[in-house]
Amino acid sequence: MLDQNAQTIINSLISGPLFRFSDGLHASLPLASYGVYTIWKDAQFVYVGIAGRGLDLTINHVKMRGLKDRLDSHWRGRRSGDQFAVYVFDRFVLPTLTNEQRYQFGSGELEGDSLTRTFIQKHLCYRFATTESYKQASTIELHMAKGLSEAGVPLLNAWKKRARPPMRSRAQAI
Repeated sequence: MLDQNAQTIINSLISGPLFRFSDGLHASLPLASYGVYTIWKDAQFVYVGIAGRGLDLTINHVKMRGLKDRLDSHWRGRRSGDQFAVYVFDRFVLPTLTNEQRYQFGSGELEGDSLTRTFIQKHLCYRFATTESYKQASTIELHMAKGLSEAGVPLLNAWKKRARPPMRSRAQAI
């Protein structure tokens, strides 16, 4: 069961102000913070994410850390090191490529990151909320990824319980 503060944050991630990636990062994003965010394509809940693991807020930060850094990474659309950008490319960009574009992509003439960045900036929006801790952000993210909020299940990163493979006896392994 979530506390009232967590539920308020979830409500803001579902129906709070919506910011377009095409407008860049919103000015109200703190330079360094723990947080959780949702990404939307029109009214479709696409993704939920968190930021701030290992962040020390007791020091004065001069570079983006946490929430702002994570959303900036998504805005840039680089697939290397950004699972969200990989999901966007696989689910939204790749299926729309023509045979000619697939050939260009395979030969290196067409860059996947630029296609991903264009899609993100043209079609996606985000909502965000800072949290008191990384643990609180993680709890909220898991709740939303499981589809336990009004938003339903996110398209790209729904939580799936990972089934353990059945144990094999030593005799079966031989």
